[in-house]
Amino acid sequence: MSFKIFSLQLTGKIKSVEVIEKKRKQLADDYAEFLKTQNSEELKAFLELEKYVTSSEFAARKKEVEGHSFKGSEEEKQLKEFQRLQKAARIKNYFKVEGSADLVRYEKEKESQKLADFYALEEYVKDGDFEKDKKEIKGQVFKGSAEEKHLKELKKLEKSAGIKAYNELEGSEKLKQHKAFEASDKMKQYKELKTAAVNDSEKKKEFNRLSKDSAVVNYFKFEKSKNLKLYHEISGSHNLVRYKELKEQVNTEEFKKKVAYLKDKKKFEKSEAYKKYTDYKKLAADPVVTFVLKYEKSKLYKNYLDVKESFDLKRHNELKELIESEGYKKKKAWLEDKKRWDKTEDAQKLNQYETDKKKPEFVKYFKYKDSSEFDFFKNWDVVFEDSFADKKLDDAKWMTSSLTASKTLGQNYAMPGDLSVFTNGANIQTGNKLSIQVKRENKEGMVWQMPAGFVPADFDYTSGMISSGENFQFGDGIVEAKIFFNPVKQVASSFYLANGSNVPRVNLVEMGAKNILGIYTMNGSGKIASEGLEINNLKKGAYIFSLEKSGATFTWKINEQEVLQLNNNDLNKPLELNASSLVIDKLPGSSASFDVEWVKCCRKK
Repeated sequence: MSFKIFSLQLTGKIKSVEVIEKKRKQLADDYAEFLKTQNSEELKAFLELEKYVTSSEFAARKKEVEGHSFKGSEEEKQLKEFQRLQKAARIKNYFKVEGSADLVRYEKEKESQKLADFYALEEYVKDGDFEKDKKEIKGQVFKGSAEEKHLKELKKLEKSAGIKAYNELEGSEKLKQHKAFEASDKMKQYKELKTAAVNDSEKKKEFNRLSKDSAVVNYFKFEKSKNLKLYHEISGSHNLVRYKELKEQVNTEEFKKKVAYLKDKKKFEKSEAYKKYTDYKKLAADPVVTFVLKYEKSKLYKNYLDVKESFDLKRHNELKELIESEGYKKKKAWLEDKKRWDKTEDAQKLNQYETDKKKPEFVKYFKYKDSSEFDFFKNWDVVFEDSFADKKLDDAKWMTSSLTASKTLGQNYAMPGDLSVFTNGANIQTGNKLSIQVKRENKEGMVWQMPAGFVPADFDYTSGMISSGENFQFGDGIVEAKIFFNPVKQVASSFYLANGSNVPRVNLVEMGAKNILGIYTMNGSGKIASEGLEINNLKKGAYIFSLEKSGATFTWKINEQEVLQLNNNDLNKPLELNASSLVIDKLPGSSASFDVEWVKCCRKK
């Protein structure tokens, strides 16, 4: 029986797991909140605010604010300047026009089409184009015009004998018949008989008879006529060409209209120039035009234009906008307020600072800021942990055989005297905790026997083990695990650290036939020697077993209470984590379990 463990439990120095975990969680939550607050913009703003409200600058500003008044201030000067401009006659008259019905009407009607038309017509009438057009129109008469000359020339040509003959015969039935007879068989016969009659009396008789034929007589009569002669003479002549040109020209609508226009005594009254002139006179008397022309010559409107872009009006409007603004009103009221400091932004900042200083997160932050409560979080990093929450063991962290077994036989094996064999994970259960199950069942496995080596053997029990193997090696630092202390004398359940072999090793805790914390080594006779602390009288239940390794020095704690310290140079090397249950005697029942809720390894930063 360990008196040390008994006295620690009796005096309450080994606190309950629940209290420790609750405190740890609270401290972890507080640290997380501390870091959140420490890195927050809110704290940054608060510290800046604190720096400001406790500064000499802040004190000087307060003193300055309390020394202000409206009298003699810039705001009073601005108000007086505005009142002076507001009373000025030219400014007053400007505002009589600004926004008035007459100005609105003027602005609207000066852009009207009537005004545009009036100004365009006024420019036409007054700038000389009208008189020029009038003179030009009235100067256009028929007498002496080209049109009169053309008509006279045509009339002269029409009276000539050749043109008369041409007009009489061209296209006439008479000329058509004459040309047709000339090509007839009778005319052909006549010409043939005329030639043959010289030597042939019969043909001469026939010729004489045909010469008296009325058709032949009429043909030669017309052929020798004056009209036909004149027709042939005029055809193709220059006079005929000119006659046709003139006749075609004078019969066009354009020529006829031009003649009519030149002969019209009222052509000016019908002209576009006269229409523009009468439109101008009409628009000059229009109410819209007369209003616009009169209004833009008025003194009020001229004053309006003079003042509109003036510096005084601009300054008046700037001051008016300023004085009517909420900012100016507030500033004026503030300057006149005897309690203006209390309403300043600085005063609000001071109030804000006093309020923020009482915020729970800031109170907590400053409580811990210079304390040592968070030293562990600041100085240690978690390098390995497992809460066994998943239904399947995390094979990225654990293997289900020892490192020695995996490197030698390639599977788990037993040592002489062992009543159980480790399965390859079949006896491992996870899901909120690790449970290594010992079961009464027949199983064939391998056992190490000298000098034969590994030989097959039958076992009455199966069990399991886990090892961090080559996945994780623990150097200097802290390893701790929440383990359910519930010893079964027939089973050696251990959570231990080793370097590739079963011995030497550091037992974080072993329970069963022996309940101890400490170190196993091999003595000179080849037997296992144990050094450590018995914990036989430790009450059943869950405990946090801790081991801190610093070089060759090992320190054990139970629920944060130091209980043992040992030195061992052989174990000053990286160590893997192992947990196993080994049956060393017949079980009274059919099963037993070794339960670990979580494991965590930390090292100094």
